[in-house]
Amino acid sequence: MIPAWARRLLRPILGGPDDSLQRKIYRAYRRGAAASRNRPVDYPRLPRRFGRHLPERVVELLLARLSYAPGNRVLDVGHANIMQCHRRLLLSLPGPRHLTGIDIADPGYDTRPLYERSIKADITNTGLPEGSFDLIWCISTLEHVGMDNSGYTATFATGTHMAAQALREMVRLAAPGGHVLITVPYGKFEDHGWLMNIDRERWQALLAVVRPYAAVHESYFSHSPKTGWSRAEPDALGTVGYYDQQNAGAAAIAVAYMTKLGQRP
Repeated sequence: MIPAWARRLLRPILGGPDDSLQRKIYRAYRRGAAASRNRPVDYPRLPRRFGRHLPERVVELLLARLSYAPGNRVLDVGHANIMQCHRRLLLSLPGPRHLTGIDIADPGYDTRPLYERSIKADITNTGLPEGSFDLIWCISTLEHVGMDNSGYTATFATGTHMAAQALREMVRLAAPGGHVLITVPYGKFEDHGWLMNIDRERWQALLAVVRPYAAVHESYFSHSPKTGWSRAEPDALGTVGYYDQQNAGAAAIAVAYMTKLGQRP
């Protein structure tokens, strides 16, 4: 496990927001967006050798863009430290844009050009009204909930129960018929202190919490240095560790795209 102080020093090595890397991620995302034009978020078309040697954000940004429609009331969970490529995506979204960011940490940048509101609150218990949003993004954030977040803020709570609480709260905040997009690093279970690489058992236990209240579509993606990012079968990812592909991020991800039903969580 890497302590928080060491992570801050090692972020450029471990995949921090390096300008060149951010440009490569955004270019790859745009290529994926062009190939997936007019396709549903459940079934993107990934170009050949998509995002080779790049982190999972190339897939996640593509899914976020495919899920978005102008005028949506969008909640972006964990917005305080989003990458530059994520910010570029937000700026490129067609209007009207109604974006709200929420995080336990203070943003390290001016949020006003991107978000109508920036809320400092815990996603496990936001205090926001039920059904406030048409679309909720939780992009590579759920794996940090309840973990050591001292690299981001001095004010945080820990606990293995908190990810399930966060997921339930996000579904509560979605309007009936609204959507929640969740992405997490996936494969064999690993506790890195500040994040989890989530395995099948833990992922399915999380989804079970909200299945009575939402229709859940699952998809999985993995990276290869030869072929880049592509769809994967979850059973084939059971031995994959977070750093296995040395692509400045996760080696594989699980995605849940949820449509809220009428029942209240």
